Amino acid sequence: MGRTLYKTQSEAIRGLKVGDIIMVDTKGILIPRLIQRVTHSCWSHVAMVFDVPPLSGTEHDVLIVEANADGIEIHRLNSYLRSPDKYILGFKRLKGLTDVERERFRGFFLDAVDTPYDFRRLAAFFLQSVVLWTVGMNIQFTMARKVINTQNYICTTFAQRAFYLAVAPEKRGKILFRSDQDAPNFLHQVEEVSPADVARSKNTVWLYNERY
Repeated sequence: MGRTLYKTQSEAIRGLKVGDIIMVDTKGILIPRLIQRVTHSCWSHVAMVFDVPPLSGTEHDVLIVEANADGIEIHRLNSYLRSPDKYILGFKRLKGLTDVERERFRGFFLDAVDTPYDFRRLAAFFLQSVVLWTVGMNIQFTMARKVINTQNYICTTFAQRAFYLAVAPEKRGKILFRSDQDAPNFLHQVEEVSPADVARSKNTVWLYNERY
């Protein structure tokens, strides 16, 4: 199969499981473009599979959960699929998840529905990137102390925390998107995660990526 598990997007969608990751490249919108530029990645957003239709359903019936500007919401995957000129999708999977662990996601997702989006954290992400680029000063620790609120989410922290809470404690190191070398401490490993970190994570595999 090469570098992806499936050869086509349709095959990947039919093979999706609860907890699989939807990578999103959004075209023509400022904030996603800034995220891509700052993180040196083509991906600007992530969502996760919440439910998969029965065999009699269609690929468009897949339900996804995501943190967006309106908070934590559940949508159909078709909300992206019907606009191929605006969105390019990739599909990833964390390695070694059991069916029991996948079912635990549902409880976390439902508890988090309608939680507000963490705009302060997004603003802090851009600010620390600007400071690092202009004066070469890394202010991650300072910004983390001031803005991280573990009751709110951006898309990637929502995904990371869902996986972290779904697995047994001894397995949690294997589901982090950022490695020890990429993050200065545990708080940053769980709470300072970008779509680029998810895309590059060695703890995940590509189900489908049209760029491969």
